Amino acid sequence: MEFIKRDARKLKRVGMSWRKPRGRKNKTKVGKRGHRKMPSKGFRSPISERYRIGGKLPMVIHSLSELDMVGSDNNVIIAGSVGAFKRAKILDACKSKNIKVVNGERNAENPAKTGK
Repeated sequence: MEFIKRDARKLKRVGMSWRKPRGRKNKTKVGKRGHRKMPSKGFRSPISERYRIGGKLPMVIHSLSELDMVGSDNNVIIAGSVGAFKRAKILDACKSKNIKVVNGERNAENPAKTGK
């Protein structure tokens, strides 16, 4: 089920990402028939499928040495604290090992300059 904000499809200024309705008379919050449903415990995914991307648990990588522990059957997420230069090296290593990088397109085209 898709949970989006009320009137998100009607109004351009209202974003699509879910925010809990807080108004006293909001029909979604009150649970009126014919209006959108609110997320609750019953909509949660099964435990066996949680936190997986494409059926595989992703591993967060901070360095090339951590990449050696990852098999080709895993997905990889490069940590946000990794700089552009090291990120480019990790991306090259993942490409040679056929490892899928979930957030690989971020700054991939502009690696940091080497200092010269």
